[in-house]
Amino acid sequence: MKIGIVGAGLNGLAFALLLKRFGLKAEIFERGDGPRDAGSGIYLWPQGVQVLRFMIGDDRVLAAGQPIEYLDTHDRGGRLIHRQPVRLEGFEFPAPAVMFHRTRLFRLLREALDADAVAYNSACTGIEQDADGVTAHFADGRSRRFDLLVGADGVFSGVRGCIAPEAVATDTGVAACRGIVTFSDPALHGDRCQIFSYDGARVVTYPLDVRQGLRYWFYAYRHGGRPLLGKAAIMAQVSGLAEPLPAMIAATGPDAMISNRLHRVDGLDAWHRGRVVLLGDSAHAMLPTLGYGFTLGLENGFALAQALLCNCDATLESGLRRFDRRVRLRSREMVAVMSDLTDLFYFQKEGAVTRDSLQAHMARFRTLAETTLF
Repeated sequence: MKIGIVGAGLNGLAFALLLKRFGLKAEIFERGDGPRDAGSGIYLWPQGVQVLRFMIGDDRVLAAGQPIEYLDTHDRGGRLIHRQPVRLEGFEFPAPAVMFHRTRLFRLLREALDADAVAYNSACTGIEQDADGVTAHFADGRSRRFDLLVGADGVFSGVRGCIAPEAVATDTGVAACRGIVTFSDPALHGDRCQIFSYDGARVVTYPLDVRQGLRYWFYAYRHGGRPLLGKAAIMAQVSGLAEPLPAMIAATGPDAMISNRLHRVDGLDAWHRGRVVLLGDSAHAMLPTLGYGFTLGLENGFALAQALLCNCDATLESGLRRFDRRVRLRSREMVAVMSDLTDLFYFQKEGAVTRDSLQAHMARFRTLAETTLF
């Protein structure tokens, strides 16, 4: 089976590695001129950590990141509102959640693949299908023929535009600034994510490497269509929060900060058409409200690999329809939970984030966790 993957971000690399683990080889095409290994932090729930360990095959997964056991939500003064164990009591997940430096995780995946697995400067410019397969055309003039083409090229997916032009990436009205800094304080714990919620914004911080005192943080806020905030403006916005949050952000160099508007995908009614299928943010982009995006991509990638390998029919289409039916509804419900949490944190009046309101949303999340493959 000849499989092409468009997009060499985390989801594209991870799916290629899953296929390799199952004995299938994929070619990966990336529009950029080199590895997309820049960035800040990436969080994986226990479900995703288990998939990742299966792919890597040993405990390098845990060694590459920082285990996380709790999500703590505080108010602006630091008072604890809600504590959520990430292993979700009663599920007996045989893994912690893990927070990774994105560069470290990217390299772990890339090094597990063949040296020639990724073709750079290879933007996909067009797709043609017939009864026997799919032909992908690339910006350098090449055309490649595949049995299956996977679009893992993100929220602004070109593959999605070819097969579902009615689906659009929509600005959520929320922007985020992410940073990495060497910073220690007794109020910032090494085994948990700490969320500070106030007046339409949040500051979230995770440990990245306790031994080195390395921390990841992001400040998310309603942007109102205005330009993204720089460091000085962010400092002004967080000046009333409990210490040490302002000090942590102040200690972060501007070159260690990344800002962007956050988007979702609207109007996507099917994740595949013929021999083309979408995976990761190209299909189910969600805000990082609970940090479930890459975990969902790994879960769905495993389901797609399973659909391909377990298909007994003469063609792939029935397996792809089964994959679509199997994961799309659950993924849509997961996105809806994240959207409702986003509304609670950023678009409701201050004080709406309470223990009861958070528990109501987490009960829905818990129900969805029951249906995970892992």
